[in-house]
Amino acid sequence: MIPRRELTYFPNNYALQAVIAYICAMLVVAVRFSSYSLLWYWWLFGIVGVVGFFYGSNKLTKKWSTYSPRTFKKQLFWTALALRVIMVLFLYWFFTELSDKPPFMFHAADAEGYHDEAVWMAECIREGHFSSYLNYKFVAQNGVSDAGYPMYLGFIYLLTGDSILVARLIKAIWSALTAVLIYKLGSRNFGEPVGRMAGIFVMLEPHFLIYSGLHLKETEMIFMLVLFLERADDLLRSRSFKVGSVAPVFLLAASLFCFRTVLGLAGIFAFVLALLLSSQKVANLGRRWLVLIVFVLCAGYFVGGRVASEIETAWEGRHTNQESRYGEIKRSQSLAKYATKTVVAPLIFTIPFPTMVETPGQENHRMHHAGNVVKNVMSLFCIIALILLIFDKSPTTGWRNNVLLGAFMIAYLAIIVQSAFAHVDRFHLPAYMIELLFAAYGVSQMPRIKFKQMYTLWCVLMFVAWVAWAWFKLTGRGLE
Repeated sequence: MIPRRELTYFPNNYALQAVIAYICAMLVVAVRFSSYSLLWYWWLFGIVGVVGFFYGSNKLTKKWSTYSPRTFKKQLFWTALALRVIMVLFLYWFFTELSDKPPFMFHAADAEGYHDEAVWMAECIREGHFSSYLNYKFVAQNGVSDAGYPMYLGFIYLLTGDSILVARLIKAIWSALTAVLIYKLGSRNFGEPVGRMAGIFVMLEPHFLIYSGLHLKETEMIFMLVLFLERADDLLRSRSFKVGSVAPVFLLAASLFCFRTVLGLAGIFAFVLALLLSSQKVANLGRRWLVLIVFVLCAGYFVGGRVASEIETAWEGRHTNQESRYGEIKRSQSLAKYATKTVVAPLIFTIPFPTMVETPGQENHRMHHAGNVVKNVMSLFCIIALILLIFDKSPTTGWRNNVLLGAFMIAYLAIIVQSAFAHVDRFHLPAYMIELLFAAYGVSQMPRIKFKQMYTLWCVLMFVAWVAWAWFKLTGRGLE
């Protein structure tokens, strides 16, 4: 029997088609909506981000394929770090020159709040009354969610003299390490070539580069998430189990609640489901049940009380919060009423679409538009991967070999669909990180697909969606 051929690199023609679709959409939007054409620096953000990702993925997946695993990890980390340090320094200058709240992002709200709290915490420690901060932070009225990042930032400020720039340079390290963790996770689940492709995708993806230079919690939160998934996956596949080895996985899962409650909930759900459903080729049945019992007991103790109350509050308030947020959006966007859960759910792997027009107050959307273009295009490969895995009955290559990753991604996206933030790119990022891993597997399996023109048709569809989205944004605001 002739072995099935798999792609070990991102093809040049895939890169070309994606870039052509993007450039054509930008030109059509600029001509059709000329009064709202993007300023020149947003074009620069977009072209560098889109061309850099697609052609960089093509060149590096080929060039680095001959490296040993150790050499590849070093190359991946140092290249990712260099790119992120450059982005941190550039964005610090960019925000200082153009932002309304320098050196923070445009219309900074959360970022400025994190900074102010961290400065206060560091000041409390220096002046010897840290208890004042702790009494504020851990009173019953304050939730666990969102507690972790300001405290982390406060310790960074304590050690660096409240340096915003140093805090962001440290983010670059966490983000570079995340690319390495994705490589390890991908290699263990789908093989070395897919792991390498996934690591390179994460290294080059515009969202993760830009977030290294923002004062938001996403970079640290995603690092902790991927570290949790990588350690949990290693525990599942380990042939020598010790009860004590559950502790790091549990502590990492608990830390996720300190960044975003639903993130911790999705992580625990995915791990428990993996223990129940993973193939015995992945984890021995008896060992799985032992881990499950230990983990559930620990999780039950931790999730009780305040965290359980937060989960209950979030669940009971999901409809009210969604209606409230959509009500605010509808006041400035009349067409938002059509963005129902029925419409959003089938598109959840693909949205949000990029902002390619100068709509008021949406500078941050424009800054991230290259990342949204990449997400839109690469979502096809993620969807293909999921379909192939579902219909693959093999105990070593089918979906039961990847329950942890798939369960987390789908659970988190399902929560997003039910929330008021299905259109906000930063809330997609935890799942998007794993989507890129599945996308790498999808790319590798493209020779199996009978419909060879599927990718071309997808790029055409994305071109139409991008132009339509520009019309949607302007028409809904009464600007067109």
